[in-house]
Amino acid sequence: MDLDVHHKLRVQVYLGSDMAAARIEVRGSVTPRNVVALYVITRRTNAFAPGMEVLLDLSRARVDASVLDELFRAARNQQLPAGVDPSPAPCCLRILEPAS
Repeated sequence: MDLDVHHKLRVQVYLGSDMAAARIEVRGSVTPRNVVALYVITRRTNAFAPGMEVLLDLSRARVDASVLDELFRAARNQQLPAGVDPSPAPCCLRILEPAS
C-alpha cells in the first residue's frame, strides 16, 4: 500500500468579500513532508491583499507535533519561512488547532 495516500491534504480557501480575511481549511495529515504545500497556499492567499488576516484552520486535520510548532512560530513571527517566501511581506497568520 502506498503510504502517501494517507498523507494527502484536502485544502479549501475562503476569501472574505472585503478581502480583509481569509480562511484556509485543511483536512488530512499535515507532515514535515507536505507542510511546504500549506505555506505556498498561505503565501498565495496573502498575495491577494498583503496584510489580511489568514486563518489556517487545522481543526479537521491531523498535524505532526513538530509541524504544529513550526506553524505557530510562523504565526508568532508574522512571517512565512524564507525558503517559501523570501519577501519581507508580513503575513497575519492565525492557527486554529487540530481538534485532538
